[in-house]
Amino acid sequence: MAIIIKPEILSKIRDKHAVDIEEIYEVFESKFILTRVKGNRYRVIGKTATGRYLTIFMDKVREGFEIVTARDSTDSEKRFYRKETR
Repeated sequence: MAIIIKPEILSKIRDKHAVDIEEIYEVFESKFILTRVKGNRYRVIGKTATGRYLTIFMDKVREGFEIVTARDSTDSEKRFYRKETR
C-alpha cells in the first residue's frame, strides 16, 4: 500500500496539528484500525512508538492512499481503538 503525502498537506499537518511524518509512518508500522468513512475517504486510528494516538484521514487513489490530514485522536476514537485491538 503506497502512502502519498503532498508537501503542502504535510506542512499543514505539522503546523496545525503538530504531527510529524515519522509519527504517521509509525502508525502504519504498528497495529492500526482502518475504516471507510464515505466514498473513497478512509480513517486510520493507531499509536505511535511513544504511545500517542493519531487519527489519519486519507483518500483512496489509483497509486494507493493519499493523506488528507492527521491529528490527535479524540477520546471516543481512542476507546474504539482499544476495544477493536484487544
